[in-house]
Amino acid sequence: MKIGILGEKKSVLAFSALGIQAFGIASLEDLMVALQTIKNEQFAVLFITEEIASLYDKQIGFLFQGTLPACLVIPSLHSESGAARKELEKILERALGSAQLLS
Repeated sequence: MKIGILGEKKSVLAFSALGIQAFGIASLEDLMVALQTIKNEQFAVLFITEEIASLYDKQIGFLFQGTLPACLVIPSLHSESGAARKELEKILERALGSAQLLS
């Protein structure tokens, strides 16, 4: 099983050095190609930058419905929306029954 990251090209380049398959997204077409690869290659974990998660929420929503890949929204280079923190709080609440650890 693989680990991948969807994000703006500048945000995801360094992840390739760690053995994570990086999908630099600059357009809807890039996203659709990446999603097809993710479906076909059985990814276990998928990180998604806040910017991509907010821009393409309708296209990637299905990723959060299944068991795999486990999806986690992470901050983008220039992101200050707090969406990644809210997503992490939801995950903690589901797993532990409380998100108090982040307070």
